[in-house]
Amino acid sequence: MVLFSLLVAGSFPIGQVIAYQIDPIALTFLRFLLASVLLGAFLAWRGAFRSADFCLLWRYLLLGGSFSFYFIFMFEALETATPVATSSIFTLMPFIAICLDRAFFAKRAGWPLLLSLLLGAWGALIVVFRGELSNLLALSLERGEGLFFLGTAAHAFYAVMVPKLRRGESALVFSFGVMVAATLLIFIAAPRPILALDVTQLGAPVYWSLVYLAIFSSICSFSCLNYASAYLSSGQLTAYTFLTPFWVALLGLQFLEQKIAPYMMVGGSLILISLIFLLLSGRQRGQAKP
Repeated sequence: MVLFSLLVAGSFPIGQVIAYQIDPIALTFLRFLLASVLLGAFLAWRGAFRSADFCLLWRYLLLGGSFSFYFIFMFEALETATPVATSSIFTLMPFIAICLDRAFFAKRAGWPLLLSLLLGAWGALIVVFRGELSNLLALSLERGEGLFFLGTAAHAFYAVMVPKLRRGESALVFSFGVMVAATLLIFIAAPRPILALDVTQLGAPVYWSLVYLAIFSSICSFSCLNYASAYLSSGQLTAYTFLTPFWVALLGLQFLEQKIAPYMMVGGSLILISLIFLLLSGRQRGQAKP
C-alpha cells in the first residue's frame, strides 16, 4: 500500500499538466482501455484466466463504475481545484470508508484505529498546508472541491467493497475485470467526448501521461489495492492514502530541486507513526489469499 500511495501521487501532477489538453472522460476511457488491453494480453499469455473468474459479472460493473467515477471527477476537479484542496479532501478517505463500513456492514471501528487515523490525517494536513495555519484558513471550497469529494467517496466505496466481492480471483485478474467494466461503463455513459476525440492530435505529454496512468496508476495500483484488501480492513487500507500528499510534495521538490522543508519532516513522521500503529494493531483477515 506504500507503493500504491506513491503510484497514486504521480497522477496528481500529471493530471494538472494535461487537464486542459484532453477531456477528463476521454482521458479516463483511454487509460482504462489501454490498461485493459495490456493487462489482458499479459494474463492471456500467462494462461491466468479461469472460467470461474467471470462468474457474477455485476461485481466488476459495480466496482468499475465506482473507480471510473473517481477518476473522472478527479480530472474534472483538477481543472479548477488547487492541489492543496484536493490533497486535503483526499485525507478524508479513511473516515469515509469507516462510515461506509458501518452503514453497509454494521462494522464498528475501534478507538486504536480511529486515533491512528486522526494522527495520520494530522500529519498529512501539515504537509498539505505546509505547516501554516494561515494556509488552512485561506482554503476555499467550491465546485471543483465538491466534485473531488464525491470522487473520493467513490474511491472509499471501492476499498470497502473489494474484500466483500472477491471470490478467490488473483489480484491481477480481478483488476482486469474491474478495468474492462470501467471502460465499457464510461463509453456507454458518455460516448460523445470519446467519439469526438482525435487521438492523432494529442501532444507527446498526453501520450506519455496515458502510458503512466495505464501501467502504473491503473494496472499496478489496482493490483496493489486488490492484493492488500485480503489482509487489511477498509480503514487500514485507505489509511495509506495519508502518504499521498507527502509523496506529491516530495515529487514537487524533486522537480524544483529544493531541500525538504521542516514541515515535511514533521508531517511525514506523524504519518509514519500512524502507519506503524496500524500495522502493529492490524490483524490478518480471515479471507483467501490472492
